[in-house]
Amino acid sequence: MIFTPKKETVPPRTIGLITDFGLTDPYVGQVKAVLARKAPHCPVVDISHEVEPFNVAQAGFFLAASFEHFPEDAVILSVVDPGVGTDRRIACLEIENRLLIAPDNGLLTLALNRCWSDVRAFDLSRAVDAPKKVSHTFHGRDVFAPLAAWLALGGRPESLGAEIDPAGLVSCTWSAPEITDRRAHCHVLHIDRFGNCVLNLEPGSLGTPQGLAMESPAGGPLAYAVRYADMPEGEPGLLEGSQGFLEIAVNQRSAAKRFGLSMGDAVELAWEA
Repeated sequence: MIFTPKKETVPPRTIGLITDFGLTDPYVGQVKAVLARKAPHCPVVDISHEVEPFNVAQAGFFLAASFEHFPEDAVILSVVDPGVGTDRRIACLEIENRLLIAPDNGLLTLALNRCWSDVRAFDLSRAVDAPKKVSHTFHGRDVFAPLAAWLALGGRPESLGAEIDPAGLVSCTWSAPEITDRRAHCHVLHIDRFGNCVLNLEPGSLGTPQGLAMESPAGGPLAYAVRYADMPEGEPGLLEGSQGFLEIAVNQRSAAKRFGLSMGDAVELAWEA
């Protein structure tokens, strides 16, 4: 059998969950029921189940912004899987001692880009062969959940699949901005409930730009701010958000509405110096 049973001789590891399953249907409950059955002593933390359906970029942002806040031995499972049932790989990143599990569809890229320590990657696609019965449309319950439980109880990724070059994981155009002299081409990864538009730009990537403006898809000057209160009420700016990425914000207003921005939109920024 592929998943060799593990005796709980080590402290149980925390399991984090990110999905696009929502909370209306029984999907999240079934995933957590599998975890409860197979790893009953492992705490489960719901990061979000409200990822926009099929939005790999948003899920990748949630993962990149969240994994460092977990215990150092956590297993974090992210399932936004438009290619479920196909030959897409199941990938695992080992960052220090945390294990990040996801379909190999670009979801892991932002987390990988933010790592300064040694990273290992594994192809765990053999996990599909472990359960006796697998739905071709719900690997989150039948494949990923048993895999996460097995790893949380002490299973090692190298016991299940080959180590691979992290650079060989699927990457997408939204995962890295294009920054040239006084210009940046980036994408909106997420719009939060306040209307703040999180970009795939890391703090410091633009220096301290003067005369900053958004040129498309809408135009207008942006203050380069440290906090929301640095902008007059109703005025826009670019600042480092709490999730470790730069975001376009409007003080006490929705930047998404102000500029007509949606998740996935390309944004052009320019500055004078």
